[in-house]
Amino acid sequence: MKQIKTAKQLTFTYFSVVAFAIIAFHFSMFQSVIENIELIYAENRMLKDKEIAVAQLQGTDLTQVAIPPFSMAYLGKENLPLGIVLDPTMKDDKPYELDEASDTDLEVFSMRSQVLINGQFRTLYIIHYDEIYESSEAQMFRTQSTQLFLSLLLLVVSLWVVMRIATRLTKPLSELSETLASRSANDVSAIPLPSGAATREVHQLVACFNDYQQQIGSLIERERAFNRYASHELRTPLMVLKGSITLLEKANSPDFVERQKVRMRQACQEMEDYISTLLSLTREEDLSAVAKRTVTKAEFEDILRAHSIYLIGDEVDMVLDIEQNLVTQMPEPILHILVGNILKNAMASTSQGEVRIHVLENSVRIIDTGCGLSGKPGGESYGLGLMIVRDICAKYACEFSLEDNSKEGCTAHLKFPN
Repeated sequence: MKQIKTAKQLTFTYFSVVAFAIIAFHFSMFQSVIENIELIYAENRMLKDKEIAVAQLQGTDLTQVAIPPFSMAYLGKENLPLGIVLDPTMKDDKPYELDEASDTDLEVFSMRSQVLINGQFRTLYIIHYDEIYESSEAQMFRTQSTQLFLSLLLLVVSLWVVMRIATRLTKPLSELSETLASRSANDVSAIPLPSGAATREVHQLVACFNDYQQQIGSLIERERAFNRYASHELRTPLMVLKGSITLLEKANSPDFVERQKVRMRQACQEMEDYISTLLSLTREEDLSAVAKRTVTKAEFEDILRAHSIYLIGDEVDMVLDIEQNLVTQMPEPILHILVGNILKNAMASTSQGEVRIHVLENSVRIIDTGCGLSGKPGGESYGLGLMIVRDICAKYACEFSLEDNSKEGCTAHLKFPN
């Protein structure tokens, strides 16, 4: 498996490659410039020496002349000194270094020219060696070596600075990765910001991680709530179904059988509404795409009728007061569960008087004359039902409040978004 490099290793590698590439380019450019200058100097010098040699050879029988301070001129290839081997590709009036087979280790240049001497065209060879230029070239190389050493020193210092910066930038990420690696799978608490997190990107990364943690925590909590609500809220309709089945096995009266069928249908419908509601609470939905609907009076009457079995006394009246029709995006089963759970609480707390449902265009108030928030309900406690109410309100952007009345009982207020 290929080993993954750290950010510091990648920084060091990339910086080293770039640094050595710069040094190599600088050295090769310097070498090329020196050689080009040398060729240009040798060409210009030997062209000048050619003119001097022609002037000195005119009217004489000489085959060679010295052209101070650094050149010699020879007429004819046969008059060249032993040990000099010319470049076989040389052209006229162009400078060439002597062939490697020559008996010298010095940088000696040669030039071949066709000249008119004493009325005849002769081949003139100029051999040029500049000792001063060679020593100057050596000095330039020594100077360049010093500059190269200083450049390397500067690169080392720069690499140290870059590594320090890389360490500072990558340390928060290293701490963050260690923190994530040490956390358990069930830990969805907020991730602390690493020390030395000086960059905006690290802050954004931690913020994004914490958003994901919060979303995961919400999903886990919704899953737990689903299990908790399902085990509690489905218990009653299941008991009704089991009781009705037991009674049906012993019943002979058609009227009694019909009443048990009605109870069983109501229990099944209640279970279906609960399951739809709980599943809706556990999944994400785009509510902006849900159309609004108007809740009819018949729908509220169905809710009252389905929950009338939770009344704990015969002296309690159920009153439905609709001033305006309610307009909402909430589906019918979920609205039934929402209002039904509040009704259960009101009925369990009221032994006499009334439970009133007051409906407006964007609100529902359920008012009872029971024991109030500080009293003890006479029936089964539905605290878990109020948790479902709050979860539904949170999902559908509703406001829920519960407060004591001035005289007796309490009022549950549901405010739906406009």
